[in-house]
Amino acid sequence: MDFLWKTDRKEERLSLLRRGPYIRIDQAANLFSLIYNLELQSFLGLEHLDAHFWSFDWPTIHANARASRENGWRLRSDPFPDDPTLLPFTPSAPSTSPRATVFHDLARFSWFRDPGQGDRWMGRSDEGEQAEVLATPLEKDRRAFWLSTVQQMKTLSQIFHFLLGREAWPESALAVWLSLPADSGMSLEMSWRKAGEEEGKLRLLAQQWTDPPADSFTAPKGYQRESLEEIEGFLP
Repeated sequence: MDFLWKTDRKEERLSLLRRGPYIRIDQAANLFSLIYNLELQSFLGLEHLDAHFWSFDWPTIHANARASRENGWRLRSDPFPDDPTLLPFTPSAPSTSPRATVFHDLARFSWFRDPGQGDRWMGRSDEGEQAEVLATPLEKDRRAFWLSTVQQMKTLSQIFHFLLGREAWPESALAVWLSLPADSGMSLEMSWRKAGEEEGKLRLLAQQWTDPPADSFTAPKGYQRESLEEIEGFLP
C-alpha cells in the first residue's frame, strides 16, 4: 500500500509491504526503510543514502536490560507497561539520559456515520482529538488481515520509538485504523487534529493484495553493516 501523509508543514509518501511474518515501511523522504519480523521481534533498518544497514532484536535488548544494572536505569521504563508477558524495568538510579516517551495506549475514538454521506465517518476521542475518515467497503477476510497488520505496526512503532526516538508511522493514523467500526471498511482518506497541534492527513494512493518479492525484506546486495550507536549499550 502507498500513502501520502500530509501535515501543515510537510508532505511525505509512505509505503507499507507485508509478506508472511515481515512488515516493511518505506519513508521516501528520509531515504529509509524499516523491516520488522513479528515472530522474532527483529528490526532491520536500511539507510539508502549511504547504502548501509543495521539490525537488532527486541528480546535481546529486553533481556540484557533486565540483567544489567547499568541498562536498568538507562532504560527508564518499559514500552509495554500493561503487557503481562513483559516485566517492567526497575530503574536503579535516576536517568541522566532519558529515553524517548512512547504511546502506551492509542487514542480511542467514538464514531458516527455522516448522515449526508454514508461512506464518511466522524470521530472524537476522550482527549479531544477529532478525526474524519472517507472509507470504502472491504471484504471480511481482508479487513481481518489488515487490522492484524495495523496492530503489529503499533507494536513495532512503539519499540522503535522507545529505543531510537524516531517515528515509524503516524501514531494518530494507527489510532484511527484500530478504532474504526467493523463495518466501516478501508479508509481511503483520513484527517485528524489534536488541540493546539497541526492537522494530519493520510490518503491511500494505491493498494495491491499480492505478496511482494521475498528479497524486499532483506538488505540489498552491496549494503554495508553499520553499528547503531543509540542501542550499542543495550547489547551483550
